[in-house]
Amino acid sequence: MSTPNELPVVVIGAGPVGLAAAAHLHERGIAFTVLEAGDTPGAAVRQWGHVRVFSPWRYNIDPAARRLLDEADWVAPDLEALPTGAELVDDYLQPLAQLPQLKPYLRYASGSRRSAAWALTGCALPVVSPRRS
Repeated sequence: MSTPNELPVVVIGAGPVGLAAAAHLHERGIAFTVLEAGDTPGAAVRQWGHVRVFSPWRYNIDPAARRLLDEADWVAPDLEALPTGAELVDDYLQPLAQLPQLKPYLRYASGSRRSAAWALTGCALPVVSPRRS
Protein backbone atom coordinates (compact mmCIF):
# COMPACT_ATOMS: atom_id res chain seq x y z
CA MET A 1 0.00 0.00 0.00
CA SER A 2 1.19 3.51 -0.80
CA THR A 3 1.96 6.00 1.89
CA PRO A 4 0.66 9.58 1.50
CA ASN A 5 4.18 10.74 0.58
CA GLU A 6 4.22 8.39 -2.41
CA LEU A 7 0.88 9.45 -3.84
CA PRO A 8 0.77 11.96 -6.70
CA VAL A 9 -0.34 15.50 -5.93
CA VAL A 10 -3.18 16.75 -8.10
CA VAL A 11 -4.37 20.33 -7.79
CA ILE A 12 -7.92 20.93 -8.98
CA GLY A 13 -8.28 24.24 -10.80
CA ALA A 14 -5.89 26.74 -12.38
CA GLY A 15 -7.42 29.75 -10.68
CA PRO A 16 -5.77 31.92 -8.04
CA VAL A 17 -5.70 29.22 -5.35
CA GLY A 18 -4.75 26.35 -7.65
CA LEU A 19 -1.83 28.19 -9.22
CA ALA A 20 -0.69 29.40 -5.79
CA ALA A 21 -0.71 25.78 -4.61
CA ALA A 22 1.33 24.81 -7.68
CA ALA A 23 3.89 27.55 -6.92
CA HIS A 24 4.26 26.30 -3.34
CA LEU A 25 4.61 22.69 -4.49
CA HIS A 26 7.27 23.74 -7.00
CA GLU A 27 9.22 25.56 -4.28
CA ARG A 28 9.14 22.43 -2.13
CA GLY A 29 10.26 20.18 -4.99
CA ILE A 30 7.04 18.16 -4.88
CA ALA A 31 5.80 16.80 -8.22
CA PHE A 32 2.31 17.98 -9.13
CA THR A 33 -0.26 18.24 -11.88
CA VAL A 34 -2.88 20.98 -12.09
CA LEU A 35 -6.21 20.03 -13.67
CA GLU A 36 -8.33 22.85 -15.08
CA ALA A 37 -11.82 22.17 -16.42
CA GLY A 38 -11.64 25.27 -18.63
CA ASP A 39 -9.40 25.84 -21.60
CA THR A 40 -7.29 28.60 -19.98
CA PRO A 41 -5.97 29.51 -16.54
CA GLY A 42 -8.60 31.30 -14.50
CA ALA A 43 -11.44 30.21 -16.80
CA ALA A 44 -14.01 30.55 -14.00
CA VAL A 45 -12.68 34.00 -13.04
CA ARG A 46 -13.07 35.13 -16.66
CA GLN A 47 -16.81 34.49 -16.35
CA TRP A 48 -17.01 37.49 -14.02
CA GLY A 49 -14.15 39.40 -15.60
CA HIS A 50 -16.12 42.66 -15.69
CA VAL A 51 -16.47 42.71 -11.89
CA ARG A 52 -13.97 44.66 -9.78
CA VAL A 53 -12.83 42.66 -6.73
CA PHE A 54 -13.08 44.19 -3.26
CA SER A 55 -9.49 43.51 -2.20
CA PRO A 56 -6.36 45.18 -3.57
CA TRP A 57 -3.72 43.37 -5.56
CA ARG A 58 -1.49 42.91 -2.52
CA TYR A 59 -4.03 40.43 -1.11
CA ASN A 60 -4.52 38.64 -4.43
CA ILE A 61 -0.89 37.78 -5.20
CA ASP A 62 0.43 34.70 -3.43
CA PRO A 63 3.98 35.04 -2.03
CA ALA A 64 5.33 31.87 -3.70
CA ALA A 65 3.73 32.85 -7.00
CA ARG A 66 5.22 36.33 -6.65
CA ARG A 67 8.71 34.89 -6.16
CA LEU A 68 8.39 32.84 -9.36
CA LEU A 69 7.03 35.82 -11.30
CA ASP A 70 9.75 38.14 -9.97
CA GLU A 71 12.40 35.71 -11.25
CA ALA A 72 10.86 36.18 -14.71
CA ASP A 73 11.02 40.01 -14.43
CA TRP A 74 7.25 40.32 -14.05
CA VAL A 75 6.05 43.86 -13.50
CA ALA A 76 3.60 43.82 -10.61
CA PRO A 77 0.51 46.01 -10.77
CA ASP A 78 -0.11 48.78 -8.27
CA LEU A 79 -0.53 46.75 -5.08
CA GLU A 80 -3.24 49.09 -3.74
CA ALA A 81 -5.37 49.02 -6.91
CA LEU A 82 -8.56 46.93 -7.08
CA PRO A 83 -8.39 44.64 -10.13
CA THR A 84 -11.27 43.31 -12.18
CA GLY A 85 -11.57 39.57 -12.67
CA ALA A 86 -10.21 40.02 -16.22
CA GLU A 87 -7.20 41.95 -14.91
CA LEU A 88 -6.58 39.24 -12.32
CA VAL A 89 -6.40 36.68 -15.11
CA ASP A 90 -4.54 38.76 -17.71
CA ASP A 91 -2.02 40.41 -15.38
CA TYR A 92 -1.41 37.62 -12.88
CA LEU A 93 -2.79 34.15 -13.61
CA GLN A 94 -1.89 34.05 -17.30
CA PRO A 95 1.77 35.12 -16.75
CA LEU A 96 2.04 32.70 -13.82
CA ALA A 97 0.66 29.79 -15.84
CA GLN A 98 3.14 30.51 -18.66
CA LEU A 99 6.20 30.16 -16.44
CA PRO A 100 8.35 27.14 -17.33
CA GLN A 101 8.18 25.98 -13.70
CA LEU A 102 4.39 25.52 -13.97
CA LYS A 103 3.31 25.36 -17.63
CA PRO A 104 4.37 21.73 -18.30
CA TYR A 105 2.24 20.56 -15.37
CA LEU A 106 -1.04 22.26 -16.31
CA ARG A 107 -3.75 20.18 -18.01
CA TYR A 108 -6.79 21.80 -19.61
CA ALA A 109 -10.07 20.27 -20.73
CA SER A 110 -9.64 21.82 -24.20
CA GLY A 111 -12.97 23.60 -24.28
CA SER A 112 -15.14 20.51 -23.90
CA ARG A 113 -17.23 19.62 -20.87
CA ARG A 114 -14.96 16.67 -20.01
CA SER A 115 -13.93 16.17 -16.43
CA ALA A 116 -10.58 17.45 -15.24
CA ALA A 117 -9.48 13.84 -14.74
CA TRP A 118 -9.98 13.22 -18.45
CA ALA A 119 -7.72 16.19 -19.20
CA LEU A 120 -4.91 14.46 -17.30
CA THR A 121 -5.07 10.88 -18.48
CA GLY A 122 -7.92 10.32 -20.90
CA CYS A 123 -9.73 8.23 -18.30
CA ALA A 124 -11.25 8.53 -14.88
CA LEU A 125 -8.89 8.57 -11.91
CA PRO A 126 -9.61 6.72 -8.70
CA VAL A 127 -10.12 8.88 -5.66
CA VAL A 128 -7.68 8.02 -2.89
CA SER A 129 -8.46 9.18 0.63
CA PRO A 130 -6.09 8.79 3.56
CA ARG A 131 -7.23 6.29 6.15
CA ARG A 132 -8.24 7.73 9.48
CA SER A 133 -7.42 5.97 12.70
